[in-house]
Amino acid sequence: MQSGWKSYFIFSKKEQRGIMVLGLILLSTMLMGILFPRKQTAIRLNQSMPLFYFDPNTIDSITALRLGIPSRQVTTLLRYRNKGGRFYHKEDIEKLYGLKKELVAQLIPYVAIKNFEKNIDRNTTYQKTFLNEYNRIDNRTRLVNDKSNNNSNEWSIDINLADEKQWAASTKLNPTIIQNIIRYRNYLGGFTRLNQLKKVYGLEESNFYLLKPHLKLGKMNNSKPNASSMSFENWKALGLFQDREIIKILRIRKENGGHIGWKELVILFDLTAQQAVMLQKSIQISE
Repeated sequence: MQSGWKSYFIFSKKEQRGIMVLGLILLSTMLMGILFPRKQTAIRLNQSMPLFYFDPNTIDSITALRLGIPSRQVTTLLRYRNKGGRFYHKEDIEKLYGLKKELVAQLIPYVAIKNFEKNIDRNTTYQKTFLNEYNRIDNRTRLVNDKSNNNSNEWSIDINLADEKQWAASTKLNPTIIQNIIRYRNYLGGFTRLNQLKKVYGLEESNFYLLKPHLKLGKMNNSKPNASSMSFENWKALGLFQDREIIKILRIRKENGGHIGWKELVILFDLTAQQAVMLQKSIQISE
């Protein structure tokens, strides 16, 4: 029987193979760590746009997006204010659910809340210093915002009068959603409230609140187009018929001396009850 420290380093062939396998595994793990270092998931905020002073109690949706605030949090901000909520201190923006701490840290120095003097003791030296600093920031805010804001925030759109091209140029909405807006407007015979736009299929509520400050509600033109004289574009604007179906309508109308009836279209194209009502409301057409 061998004794001494050397006896601890005597292994069988099976044990030797096991040690070699473990050594290869450790070595390959080290090489993988060197060749493919772990990427640190650091959150980087968009620094392409310069920050500027703003009041969270009056800021609009477009300006909030320019500050880097995500659309979901912009919607939360607008809902909070619509329900009577108000920000009294700079740090109150931390309460916006989902707003990342890194972004909050960047925005707080640029928060300038107006009309808070009544919350400060007017008899203290701190109050005078604080108000002077606020006035300095407020003046700078106006200067920076006047330089940074352009006419892109001053656009508006009439939801009763705008056509597809105007919607696309102003809102950048998906063409399918724009077509749904036009169809729903035609079905109603015109919007009577801005909130009716939320019922348009495919339009997310968050997008509605982003658009709402720029929406206007004009009077719908009551002069409906006449089925006997409607052009291809007029039929297309209804959103009920495909191009080949419109060509068929025009051909049938020509063969009938410029006349085509509502029941004829309903039966010919197998319109649903909802589509049939929408057609009757949207144009002047005989039974």
